[in-house]
Amino acid sequence: MNKKLLTLLASMSLAFFMSACGDDNSAEPLQGPRYDGPVDDESSSSVKAKSSSSSKAKSSSSKAKSSSSEAVSSSSEEVPSSSSVKLKITYLAETPYAADLDVSGDTLFAVFQRYEVAADGFTSIFHDPGLLAMFKLSDGTLLDTIPLVTKNPMAVKVVKGNVYVGTQGEYNEAWGIDADDERGIEKVDLKNKKSELWVGGSKLGGGVYMMDINADSNKAYVAVYKAYQDVPAVEVDLASKSVKKIDGVVDASGAILYDSKMKLAYIGDRGSIDYTTFEMTPMVAYSYNGKALTALYDDEMGYQPAGIVVAGGEVFVYISDFANAGKLYWIEEDEEEGSVISDDNIPFSTDTKIVGVNGGLYVLDRKGKGSIAKVNTTAKTVAWQEALNADNPYDIVAIDDNTAWVAMYNTAEIRKISLSNGSTVSSINTKELSAKTVEVEE
Repeated sequence: MNKKLLTLLASMSLAFFMSACGDDNSAEPLQGPRYDGPVDDESSSSVKAKSSSSSKAKSSSSKAKSSSSEAVSSSSEEVPSSSSVKLKITYLAETPYAADLDVSGDTLFAVFQRYEVAADGFTSIFHDPGLLAMFKLSDGTLLDTIPLVTKNPMAVKVVKGNVYVGTQGEYNEAWGIDADDERGIEKVDLKNKKSELWVGGSKLGGGVYMMDINADSNKAYVAVYKAYQDVPAVEVDLASKSVKKIDGVVDASGAILYDSKMKLAYIGDRGSIDYTTFEMTPMVAYSYNGKALTALYDDEMGYQPAGIVVAGGEVFVYISDFANAGKLYWIEEDEEEGSVISDDNIPFSTDTKIVGVNGGLYVLDRKGKGSIAKVNTTAKTVAWQEALNADNPYDIVAIDDNTAWVAMYNTAEIRKISLSNGSTVSSINTKELSAKTVEVEE
């Protein structure tokens, strides 16, 4: 056992648990920016109808944890109607929980988990499947939405005109994820506005926690959440729908990334702890060439990988103990030891996501009201850092060389920012995509 890890065990036991899990929800396709589409004749004749269900599931993810400190208030809105039908929309949550963004052509793609945090501030109540929304890339105009067939989307990837969404689904009573077809990788038909389960959780072995895709080979690299500390990595051939386990990875929730220039997949293995013997498996970042894993550094630091980005031809690894410290390191080549992690680092918080945008490296710090920073990858310094004043910034994608969209998680907003200084240019209010009920009265 690595003696350097002994001082971390108490804090990491809780931190491992609190950061192990995920969240969820959706509705029918929107007709333009309208809420749930027009009410048909059959529903308009009913006295009262509600569109949401009441299935419950438990969630302990860092995202749900961040929102647990806030009361989830409901709001109601009367929608005028030209007929005798009167709609009353009740929002069950203040935010639809944007989980991931991607860009294709002039369209911004976003997936929303759509759930309600219960009064205990911890349990998630999932009402509908997840939602895929498409916005005009330049100004954020809502173009359309498509409901998913499963719950809790975690990743969206657009590859050569094909849209794939990875979903984790709801938790079971043991706080794990079942290996069934209530979750998996969905393929979205944009023309017909419908989604289908392409590779189910029964094949994957659980739900999708993270996912990236090699566009050349059409292979997906997936962190499959099964249970706490049990998150294997798999390679999925999206053409044949075959699944191959990547042996040697214990907990791939630390990072999943495919880099087309390096032609390598990168996996952050957070390892595991045996609470009887206190023995630990390695916590290390790997590269994967389709055949074998290569460790990017040894495990002597005892910190878990919490993100990997390739920028400026270098590999950057965010390492966190998820309790007290989080720092950005980079991989260097040593003549004697080969690949090693840098002695220097750039400190941020424990709850941070690093992302690559247009060849640059950006840090989304979720601590407090959040901030975004750009890292000078040559000088290894922070070029600029800007406060976001919104809880839990979650993802970022570029619009062009000058601007990008940033998705908030606990705030119903996707914000357009300047890539030169991080200042806000404009924003999209996503409140109308939140989980809701619709009452219809004559």
